Amino acid sequence: MLSLAVLAPAFTQTLSSPALTAPVPLPRISVGPRPIITPQEAQNGASKATSEERTSLSSIAAAQNTSAAQDGAYTVRPSSGPRGTQPFTLAVLLHGRVFNIPIRRLADGRHYALGREGRNHEELFSSVAAMVQHYTQHPLPLLDRQSGSRQLTCLLFPTKP
Repeated sequence: MLSLAVLAPAFTQTLSSPALTAPVPLPRISVGPRPIITPQEAQNGASKATSEERTSLSSIAAAQNTSAAQDGAYTVRPSSGPRGTQPFTLAVLLHGRVFNIPIRRLADGRHYALGREGRNHEELFSSVAAMVQHYTQHPLPLLDRQSGSRQLTCLLFPTKP
């Protein structure tokens, strides 16, 4: 008969132990160059998605066979640039395109806002989780820079980054 150590060397406790758990894999995060943002893009809070970013949520959907390829699929991922005031990015899928919106931590350190600085009206949130919860119930405005159209969607299907 094989011992537990032979079958699962990562386990450090016996089967009778109440705290028997497998190691949790850490997510892989790729950090690439940050896209150049024009003044108009900075003003409206949207950034241009690269072809890799456009397909990221679709690739996740295909790999996981989930609803991530549907409008409203979203993920919150670490920002690819300096993470001081923009620690995260909200990626939202709508009509086959991924919209990447920076999540800013305000100077007070207690609030978060979507988009770039300099907007007249912005909603403030006490946490990123509160922001996501809000936009699961209220439409999030997304600006298509190519056509200039403004579209709305709720955050419906969480995906992994």
